[in-house]
Amino acid sequence: MLHVFVNDGGLLRWAREVASDEAAPLPETAVWLDLINPTPGELARAEALIGTGLPTREQMAEIEESSRLRVAGGALTMTVTALVWADTDEPRIATVSFVLAGRRLVTIHDIDPQALLAFRRRATHGEISAARGELVLAALVDGMIDRTSVVLRRTGVELDALNRRYFRGRKLRSRGETLDDAQTLKRIGHAGHLIGKARVSLASLTRMTDFLARGDGWNSGKATRRWAKTTLQDLRGLDQYARFLAGKVALALDTALGQINVEQNEIVKIVSVLTVLLYPPTLVASIGGMNFTDMPGSDSPFGYVSALGLMLLSALLPVVYVRSKRWM
Repeated sequence: MLHVFVNDGGLLRWAREVASDEAAPLPETAVWLDLINPTPGELARAEALIGTGLPTREQMAEIEESSRLRVAGGALTMTVTALVWADTDEPRIATVSFVLAGRRLVTIHDIDPQALLAFRRRATHGEISAARGELVLAALVDGMIDRTSVVLRRTGVELDALNRRYFRGRKLRSRGETLDDAQTLKRIGHAGHLIGKARVSLASLTRMTDFLARGDGWNSGKATRRWAKTTLQDLRGLDQYARFLAGKVALALDTALGQINVEQNEIVKIVSVLTVLLYPPTLVASIGGMNFTDMPGSDSPFGYVSALGLMLLSALLPVVYVRSKRWM
């Protein structure tokens, strides 16, 4: 799918009729071309407008920095990984390529990140002022960073709630609160998985903004370099926060596993003590129930009551001993 946005008096305007006509050339006033899972024909139209080739899926999948950040054919090609589907149980990172050619920007991606989708919706309503591709690039990157920061902040709040609940203990639970260990471990694992994906995205964005801030091989404007330097500080701060959250995930996981281990030990202790308490009465019953002719007390009218009393006494004595040792 191809979305074309042109410069209309300093505002981005969605040229819907141009994108739908596959035979028509793209207008010279185009500022931003957004290619979502593009067809060969859409790639050819975009390449004809900017005058250089666009990266293929194989090139976008490469992990070498020289392949992700390069200047070739008068165009700057930068490939980053964006955090997508963060609100689901299966967060992923999607590859997004930015191609700056003169005053135009081309974005190529197979999955629509939330930041690009939100920016495109705003642009369709004529709410964005951007006459050059570098301004669109800055706005898109800022949106991706804001989206990642929202996800990290939300994850941090959830981890705080989990840690408070475990450190508060089961005796101080709120009314109606339950502790499902399996569900808690799943939530901790999901938080760790989400933070890991966010850190991968932040690392790629950091490399890209550092590349723009240096301006190696690319004659970017002062405003762009200044924006890149400021954004680089924000990214480094977010990465430190993500590292802090990763430590909280480790703490929450250790706490949960330790709590589960304590509960299992308590269960084993109770079962062991009950086994010891039931053993003496069982021994008395086993001896008294042996079928021999000369069993002591077998002919006594109080033999049955005496056996019951001895069983009760043999059970009470271990209980008193266990309670004195505070084993239960």
